[in-house]
Order: sequence, then structure tokens, then C-alpha cells
Amino acid sequence: MAKGRPRKIGVKRTKSGQISRAASTYAENADGIALRMRVFGLSEKDARDQRAGTYVGRLCMAGNKNSADGITNAQYDAAQAWRQAYEAFQRAVKSPDALRTGTGGGDQGESEDYARRCKAAISRWNALQAAVQLEQGFHENRGANMWAALDYLVNRDEQHPQMIGDLRLALNAVGHHLGIIPKEKPASVYKNVA
Repeated sequence: MAKGRPRKIGVKRTKSGQISRAASTYAENADGIALRMRVFGLSEKDARDQRAGTYVGRLCMAGNKNSADGITNAQYDAAQAWRQAYEAFQRAVKSPDALRTGTGGGDQGESEDYARRCKAAISRWNALQAAVQLEQGFHENRGANMWAALDYLVNRDEQHPQMIGDLRLALNAVGHHLGIIPKEKPASVYKNVA
């Protein structure tokens, strides 16, 4: 009877008999995880969470722990949608990215489908901006600076704890516009007088 290759001793295997790579991938990012733990004061479990990579994600994680300094999951989803719409808009107008290439775009003979996607990205971005501007102009929110909060905390991923309240207002406006956060029905001013 023919024998196969001798098996390595002490190596974990999957059900199919292949060598498991799970242990190596768990330890693969250990330096980055340790850095997140040290810099942001996170537990190992929290540092391994994908959301811990951004300031808005860490705010969401804090909000899930009933912290007053956090945001909700719906607001986090609105922040992700804002960021995606911003990046799509930047690509659509071929904005130069000074940090990466330092060059802008130009007409390079794209297809009609590409032009249609660009128009859609631009109109979506304009609609999101209009929703935030409407909320910014609301009489109760005139002191808030929602634009700076979105720019610094979401787009640039900078930490400015004094802007968290303004960020919540802006993300609520984005979430209401996109249907991520349901709008609260206003209390009736007029009551039935009988």
C-alpha cells in the first residue's frame, strides 16, 4: 500500500484536511490592533472591530455602549452613505486628489453609461447637500456648524469631540433624506377642542 506525504505534527487542519490559516491571519494584524488599543484606549475585541478604524466608527461603538458621546448605528450608516456619496461625487467631477496623485481629470472619451453614472452621482451629492442645508437653516440649528462636522469628522476622519453634537444633527438630516432614519412626526399644534 502506497503512503502519502507524512503529515506535519502540531498543525491545525480544516475538515477537508488542508492546513488552517486562521491562526496566522488572527495574528497577522497584531501590531495594528495593539496600536489601536494603546492610542484609543480600546479593548482587544473593540480594536479588532472594523469600525474602530475611523473616528465615526469609534463614536458608533461608544454609542452602542450607552455613552453620551457616541452616535447610533443609523447615524453611522448615514455617515457611511455621506462618505460614499462624497467620494462618488469627487470621482464624477474628476477632482484632483492632492494626497494621492496631484492631478485632475479631463475628458478622456468616456462612454454614455459613465456619463450617466456621473450625473447620478452629482445629483445625489447635490440632494444630500440640500438636505443638510435645509436642516442647517432650521431656526433651532442656526448655531450648529453641520458642514464643518461632516467635513472634519466624516470626510477627513479627524477627532474633534466638540463637534459631535453638530455631527449628530447633520447625520440625522442625511439619514432622514436617505430613509435610513425615520422622521419623527411633529406634535400637533392644534388640539381638537370640543
